[in-house]
Amino acid sequence: MKRIKTIALVAPSGNIRNIDAVNNNIATLKKYFKVKKYYDENAQFRYLADCDENRARYFEKAFLDDEVDLVLSVRGGYGAIRIVDKINYNLVKNCSKYYLGSSDASILLMALTKKTKIKCFHSLMLMNGFVDNLDENINIVQNNIFDINLKPIIKKQTKGILWGGNLSSIVSMLSNDRYLPDKDIVLFLEDLNEPLYKIDKMFYEIYRSEKLKSKIKGLIFGDFYLADDEIMPLFEEFGALFNCGVYYSKDITHKITNKTIPCGIKIEI
Repeated sequence: MKRIKTIALVAPSGNIRNIDAVNNNIATLKKYFKVKKYYDENAQFRYLADCDENRARYFEKAFLDDEVDLVLSVRGGYGAIRIVDKINYNLVKNCSKYYLGSSDASILLMALTKKTKIKCFHSLMLMNGFVDNLDENINIVQNNIFDINLKPIIKKQTKGILWGGNLSSIVSMLSNDRYLPDKDIVLFLEDLNEPLYKIDKMFYEIYRSEKLKSKIKGLIFGDFYLADDEIMPLFEEFGALFNCGVYYSKDITHKITNKTIPCGIKIEI
């Protein structure tokens, strides 16, 4: 177990909208950890935290800093798709670090899990609740555990590598399979602000991806901010396309109740 002493903050996606709120959360982190910022809050570019080149280089530097134990995204939004191919994975592949993020950062979780030995976690970020459950989140990361409440939709023995994240972010990566898994996976998905028909469309984009579909040996549907009687029939219909166990958990969400879960570990349900 690697004890976390120093946390690096990165902003590989959307612009940092509220500097005061960011600094308040940093102040909370500083009560327990040394905190280092790998972004320039004054260099925001349109709806992005910085230009593509700077965001990619800051991201690399956070992992190359020997003092850093954990790298945490400030927020999601949009922008990771613009830098995912600009990151030098050979440079950081052997870094003994943790990386935590979700939402748009699901793209980076996918890439780092595939290309490096960095231990990745689907987690709340600095600006959407990570510090509000700090002890729990740090304990999960340090012990490489997860505990989410799963309800069966199709109950079958399910095992594979835990892999997934934000639905729209994952779908945006399907045009190039370089970051898709080579091993059998239990795919977990969540999203927000998407109407039912768009969720349906994106589910079928996954089904049409031969590379990804062939690896799916289990499905975990998270929170899509829709009523159960609206979304559950779609879960059942889409899940039935796969000969695997299908489960539901509201613990995978954009909300502050999101549970931190490790990516790339073997699980069996």
